[in-house]
Amino acid sequence: MLRRLIYRPELWHEYWRLFTYMLLHADAWHLWINICLQCFIGILLELEQGHCRVAAVYILGGLAGSVSNAWLQPGLSLLGASAGIYALLCSHVPHLVLNFTQLSHRLWRIAALLILLLSNACFTIFHYSVHHNRNPRISLEAHMGGGVAGLLTGFLVYRKLQHRPTNYLSNL
Repeated sequence: MLRRLIYRPELWHEYWRLFTYMLLHADAWHLWINICLQCFIGILLELEQGHCRVAAVYILGGLAGSVSNAWLQPGLSLLGASAGIYALLCSHVPHLVLNFTQLSHRLWRIAALLILLLSNACFTIFHYSVHHNRNPRISLEAHMGGGVAGLLTGFLVYRKLQHRPTNYLSNL
């Protein structure tokens, strides 16, 4: 059953695979790290931009990840939520641009964004140099597609906040 959800390029006509690959993970560690990153990156966005806007960014980022992977790495299957996570991460840029004066801790947010991007770049370089991008194969194409989609979609769907958010617990 689960194999019917993985994105596989030779089954391009099964369109649901462009989305459902994001629901599956290689192992418990892969799932755990993606859940932690989604929570860390996405909770503030959801509280400030709303569930629907953030869900749109995430889903379109996943779709862009599978499409860019199909275009640039046509022989590679996909598994995991990282394209959607990159979309959320990069969508912080339009959120910060649109709401810079209203957001609290904006310099900390920028620092956290840069730290996440740089640490991931370091991990990817390490993985390429030590493991030659094998076991597991990281789809940079899907990551970049998701990131670009998050950046563009964020500018399209995010809104300028009407008030300065202060009490996040009341939004839950």
